[in-house]
Amino acid sequence: MVILRKIFALLLLIGWLIGGISVAYAQNTSVPLALSAKVEGGDEDMSITLIFDRKVDMVPQLLNHPWRLVLDFERLGFGFEIDQKDWSGFASDMRWGDMSDVNSRIIFEMDKPFRIAEVKAQENKGNNTFSLTLSLKQSDSDTFNAAMIDNMRTNAVVQRDTKSDRLGASSAPAVSKKFTVVIDPGHGGIDSGAVGRHQTLEKEIVLAFAKELKKKFDTEGNVEAILTRDSDVFIPLNDRVQFARQSNADLFISIHADSIRENYVRGATVYTISDKASDRVAASIAESENRADEIGGINFADEPEDVADILVDLARRETLGFSVQFARLAVSKLQEETKMINNPHRHAGFRVLRAPDVPSVLIELGYLSNAEDEKQLKQASWRAKIVNQIAESVSRFAELSGRRLSVANEKE
Repeated sequence: MVILRKIFALLLLIGWLIGGISVAYAQNTSVPLALSAKVEGGDEDMSITLIFDRKVDMVPQLLNHPWRLVLDFERLGFGFEIDQKDWSGFASDMRWGDMSDVNSRIIFEMDKPFRIAEVKAQENKGNNTFSLTLSLKQSDSDTFNAAMIDNMRTNAVVQRDTKSDRLGASSAPAVSKKFTVVIDPGHGGIDSGAVGRHQTLEKEIVLAFAKELKKKFDTEGNVEAILTRDSDVFIPLNDRVQFARQSNADLFISIHADSIRENYVRGATVYTISDKASDRVAASIAESENRADEIGGINFADEPEDVADILVDLARRETLGFSVQFARLAVSKLQEETKMINNPHRHAGFRVLRAPDVPSVLIELGYLSNAEDEKQLKQASWRAKIVNQIAESVSRFAELSGRRLSVANEKE
């Protein structure tokens, strides 16, 4: 996968140089294309130079834990691969991707606190490109934090389009008379999630599965299925939770395929929320999933102050009982068609499951760190069987909870 992406990026660049291929991004000709990134410098100062095929506007942000430079743009195409062996300076990592249908983001992680000394934008008439050069200087933690706070105050919420736009909807979903399930494909956009031993991306696998599950419900017509995302975009964890609540969901299912150090561990798992993890693996998975906002460059200060209270109090709410009920149904059906992990119903403090009034589960389809699971996750026939089992679980849960399965049933 990595080799193919590098070849693709090289072809784009060669085509741009010789005029044989349009400089526009292959998947979206209307957006600017990021052509290359150069990182150079020393221990005290460094520069980052980004080259685009046309003029772009950029808004920088600073985030700590770890120290990060976050660059927000309107939607971009990405036509480069970065080889960190060519880097010099104190940048340690770089990632990029879409934050919504209209915004993209590039993030640089740093080994030390820094300040932005200068930002230079330049049109390169010789080759019809546009460059952005950011000069950075080493700083100290107090100076960095003060600059970060000042930056937040100045920019407020940078490049934040409306929630409905981020979720691919023109308005909040209408209240449905049908039993409503919100299906949440984990990760997306700048957050790739786990990467399999053969370079399989979690965000792609779970999106494909979620679409197949929604299609199943749409075909049968007795359950209203809504996706939190239907394309490769990033959605903050809190937005996924709020989307389920605003959709008046009767059930929220977050779909994942994680990676863990113990590559011998394989099989499906169904998680519910708890302030205390059931075991070490559950705790590790929850910690990994809860870092999604950090990977996407989201400031935790944006989160509601009652997150911790919800995690502590949710066990006393009726909602958790319904979540556990569905988890047991799902485990019962899934184990008819696929291998399950030992003790397949587990629990931990997953932030994406914290809706106080929507029964919520997180389903690990398998572990990309395991070669057999990775192979299985890529098989359409296996996914179809699992789709059927989850769909049956949802229908049974709807019946047990006394909710309407269809408008037709209501008339009867």
